[in-house]
Amino acid sequence: MKKVNLIQKRFYKIIILLFLLVIGIQSQNVNAEITNGVITINYVPGYGIELWEGYGLNKKSTGRKLADGSAWRYSSVKLVGEASWYQVGKNQWVSNEQGATPIVNEVSINGICQINYVPNYGIMVWNDYSNQKKITGQILKHGSIWKFFKKSIDQDGNSWYQVGKNQWISGDYIKIKQSNLNKTQAKIWDPNFAFMEVLKNSPVYSNGSFHASKIRQINRGNSVELTSTILNGNLIWYELSNGGWLPSSVMSPITTTRPRILLNNRTKGQVIDQLIITAKQQLGKPYVWDGKGPNSFDCSGLMQYIFKKVTGKNIGSWTVPQESSGVKVKLNQLQKGDLLFWGASGSSYHVALYLGNNTYIHALRPGTYIKIDQISNNFAPSFGVRIFPN
Repeated sequence: MKKVNLIQKRFYKIIILLFLLVIGIQSQNVNAEITNGVITINYVPGYGIELWEGYGLNKKSTGRKLADGSAWRYSSVKLVGEASWYQVGKNQWVSNEQGATPIVNEVSINGICQINYVPNYGIMVWNDYSNQKKITGQILKHGSIWKFFKKSIDQDGNSWYQVGKNQWISGDYIKIKQSNLNKTQAKIWDPNFAFMEVLKNSPVYSNGSFHASKIRQINRGNSVELTSTILNGNLIWYELSNGGWLPSSVMSPITTTRPRILLNNRTKGQVIDQLIITAKQQLGKPYVWDGKGPNSFDCSGLMQYIFKKVTGKNIGSWTVPQESSGVKVKLNQLQKGDLLFWGASGSSYHVALYLGNNTYIHALRPGTYIKIDQISNNFAPSFGVRIFPN
């Protein structure tokens, strides 16, 4: 009898330990963090991940799926074991183990922006920047000034700025007048701005020339946001978002990399063929500085337009952000569908789409029309960028 009692006691101890272990697993780290973050679904093109009622061991299926590539705002996070569960609706959860990935390029940054749209018109304010976003009904007029305190790049590569509680505006239609941008934040790719560090104290000029008037001074160590480049003689000049120009001789690029653009259940060849077809449909349309289509383009506006139309993704609104939308390749390694750039890396001033057989399509300069040219020594590109690496 004593032997049986001893076995029973050991058995009960094991049962109790197992019970405590299960309770411990179920209650591991239930810290709910209100983050107002956004996740993207990284699964299989054309499919989605399960949306659950509850999380951890207590979950049950809602019968719904969140599609691959979609983005969703979450309000809290719970950890169960090594899994992170994100709440995307009332008692609706998804897990990082299924493919829910937080967007890490949302940063707190204070600044002032000016709406840059069309005179007498304005831009819409949205309640969010994820797939669930809705128009609030507010319009911010062209030329008006607003404070912002957060910036994010969405799943399609578009930038958004938070100007109030549940109030977001597109970065496509603003100029940054002032911000507390630091070097770490500047390393996040942005479709509308390139970022540079000032290497030495320098005057800011009213246009891209040393003969222009000096409008203010900028100090060494500042990180600045840039909106365009020009080639003046043998020197590249950068236009600052808050006005004025700086020569490349006093600047150092801050390296950024755009998240990889997915093929969305198509082959690389299919996407590239469609890019070329879409580009050729623009032949004969006029060059207009800062033209983004559909009736006129500048060089980078043409590239942005065709990639957005075919892939739904933003590769950048001008040459320097577009440089970091893929992998740099040498000119003797070009494949059709690559981007061609003129100028040094980080200070390019022209871009075109390579068609193969030593030809490319581009918008060259004011007074010209979109056309196909051959690579020549008289106007040779400097390097290529492959948006869809092997």
